[in-house]
Amino acid sequence: MENNSSGSTRGWKIAVWVEGGIILILALLLFFQKQRTQTIVVEKQTTVQQNAALKAELDSLLAEHERIKQQYSEVSSKLSEKDSIIMSQAKEIEKLINSQADYYRIKKKLDALRKITQNYVHQIDSLYKANLALQEENKSLKGKVEEYSVKTDSLKKAKEELTNKITSASYLTAYNITATPYNVKGPSKMVKTTKARKVDMIRICFTLGENPLVEPGNIDIYIRVARPDNLILTQGSYSFIYQGKRIQYSAKTTVKYQQKAENVCVDFLRENLDLPSGKYHIGVFTSDRELGEIALNLD
Repeated sequence: MENNSSGSTRGWKIAVWVEGGIILILALLLFFQKQRTQTIVVEKQTTVQQNAALKAELDSLLAEHERIKQQYSEVSSKLSEKDSIIMSQAKEIEKLINSQADYYRIKKKLDALRKITQNYVHQIDSLYKANLALQEENKSLKGKVEEYSVKTDSLKKAKEELTNKITSASYLTAYNITATPYNVKGPSKMVKTTKARKVDMIRICFTLGENPLVEPGNIDIYIRVARPDNLILTQGSYSFIYQGKRIQYSAKTTVKYQQKAENVCVDFLRENLDLPSGKYHIGVFTSDRELGEIALNLD
């Protein structure tokens, strides 16, 4: 009886020790699991923080890159290939951050990207300075071209003026032009008159100017008498070519010009033409220009 009681007590003690051991083991497992969980949580938080920092660093780098592009927009298009490389690298890094890849791997790629962007800044700055220098050179060249153009225009204008002067100087001129109306009473008797109905003839006299630039020789002189209504007084089909056009004339004479001043008179015969009262305009012409004119009033 005592042996049974002793065996039961020993068995009970063993059970207690076993349970205690199990509880201790479970407690240790729970402790280590908790420590592991805390470690994972900390590591997770660290990873999140690191990724956030990497993302912020990437965003800052891209923002600065975009600012540089805007600032140097005049020349940034010339580095489009390098810009494409930068954006491609940035997308790859962003994917690694989102996939929570190894921090040091991402950091290494970020550092490499930073070097590329720094090189980009150096190149774009060099291009910008070269572009500024080229603009200044072009501005200077443009100024010289404009200056040359002004000088050329000035020389051209001077040449044209000289040509005009020479051209004008090479023409005949007529001065001291007079127009005297006569009533013809016989072969040797002419009386001046201002009565339109009595005028039988108008004598136009003038002096051809001396001009060594005009070729000597025979020159046709044409007289055009225009009535107050601008009708040209002409006998029959009197006409000549003036500056490429055919026009009428009232009287004509041919002068043998010798490059010296010469007095010339031309008579316009009325015959059966109607002469109303008013102001008459009388012009002296050659085939290429008008030498002069005078007005005559008839009552």
